[in-house]
Amino acid sequence: MRQEEVHKDAYRRVIEAVNRGEPDALDGLMAVDMVDHNPIPDQSPGLEGFKQWMMSARASFPDFRGTVEKLIAEGDLVAGRVTWRGTHRGTFVGVPPTERDVAISAFHLVRFADGHVVEWWGTADLLGALMQLGASITTPQD
Repeated sequence: MRQEEVHKDAYRRVIEAVNRGEPDALDGLMAVDMVDHNPIPDQSPGLEGFKQWMMSARASFPDFRGTVEKLIAEGDLVAGRVTWRGTHRGTFVGVPPTERDVAISAFHLVRFADGHVVEWWGTADLLGALMQLGASITTPQD
């Protein structure tokens, strides 16, 4: 199997571990000292921080599930487009539970070394998610 296909498979397994809510399934896929370039507030560094993000997402959306829409791999990099879906049953970025279903588009760029994720960049449409929840968005006042 080509290295790019191995990396794409590992990326899919990361998403599946998140879907199942199994942080320990990430242990063989991600380096302990991996770097998450877009952490949530107060997220710990490394793999433990990534697990912290995962559990935070699942606390807000207990049925949190990602669908990989597109994957591209070149060399040691994988680019993925994922749609995360879930029912808002816990506080999410300060918004109390609404019981609304949400679909959040996200893009990832992931770097691999020695068969493990070593860097993770991620952007998600949080404004779109907040709009789906009916949250009011205001600008800060001076």
